[in-house]
Amino acid sequence: MSVSINNISKTFGAHKALDDINLKIESGELVALLGPSGSGKTSLLRIIAGLEAADQGSIFFENKDMTTITTKERKVGFVFQHYALFRHMSVFDNIAYGLRVRPRKSRPTKQEIKAKVEELLRLVKLEAYADRFPAQLSGGQRQRVALARALAVEPKLLLLDEPFGALDAKVRKDLRRWLRRLHDDFHITSIFVTHDQEEALDVADRIVVMNEGRIEQVGSPEEVYEHPKNPFVFDFLGNVNVFPGRLRLGKLSDGSFEIDAPDFVEVEESTDAVGYVRPHDIHIFREEISNEAVQARVVHLHKIGPIVRVELRRIDTNEFLEAEISKEQYRTLNLTVKDKVYVKPKQLRVFVPQDYSI
Repeated sequence: MSVSINNISKTFGAHKALDDINLKIESGELVALLGPSGSGKTSLLRIIAGLEAADQGSIFFENKDMTTITTKERKVGFVFQHYALFRHMSVFDNIAYGLRVRPRKSRPTKQEIKAKVEELLRLVKLEAYADRFPAQLSGGQRQRVALARALAVEPKLLLLDEPFGALDAKVRKDLRRWLRRLHDDFHITSIFVTHDQEEALDVADRIVVMNEGRIEQVGSPEEVYEHPKNPFVFDFLGNVNVFPGRLRLGKLSDGSFEIDAPDFVEVEESTDAVGYVRPHDIHIFREEISNEAVQARVVHLHKIGPIVRVELRRIDTNEFLEAEISKEQYRTLNLTVKDKVYVKPKQLRVFVPQDYSI
């Protein structure tokens, strides 16, 4: 089922939670609403679910206007961060609840409900836990029960609000993979809210990056990470190094450092600009190779795992930089703390002041 969000705005007192949001979600997509706290992502999800009313705009499911339709009539599945399971009910009864409270005309028989719940228990790998109560389950198991309960009513749209936010890192990673496989099997249109960049990049077909009630960028994980539209998206999606300076005739100058900015060769007047580069695109050399490298001192080495994180401090401006290099590169460079090295950014992306208001 496709979802169309048209000109949605929402204000809470003096706070503008959503500002003219327009978004089309295709049938069968798994879409992440990603942004910091207060960006409006949960407000948008609740408006899609019918749990909040927009001040203006409309919501369509397929070609049907759902703007004034109640939550119950929208027939969406909703999974909350803190599970919202019925503590006095067993796992089986929690999953069966949505089927048992249907109007008599559409309510399945007891045998049909039993068969459906058992099917879902197998799906979420909790067959042996049917008679247990939520307090007897781990956090990851409770969240799988919550997902099974949402799927029991066979929704055409599944909404998830920070579904793994209360879980530890390893459980979150396992459940992310499980959700992806589940979505691929069921092909339910799914929208989930998260502030975790890794989670969105790992799971979603498309990512909607939100900030201060507006959409900054929509695209595949690769698009938003590799081709961010503005500084906010670049900075929010992973670690960055920042090179603030002056831009003129295709050159960005920052302290003793100067680097090509080919997209700005026509800029004749010197103007403020900022260069952004990811840590894995910082190259380290023992000797000066060009004026596109800047001298820095190694201040910390984090050598756990296949990647070595190198923290550096620029000698000309005293600003910190972070690089990620392979263990092989680390051994070749033979780095130690306090070493002086030369750092050259690769894949530098330059933004001028007007980019900050996109």
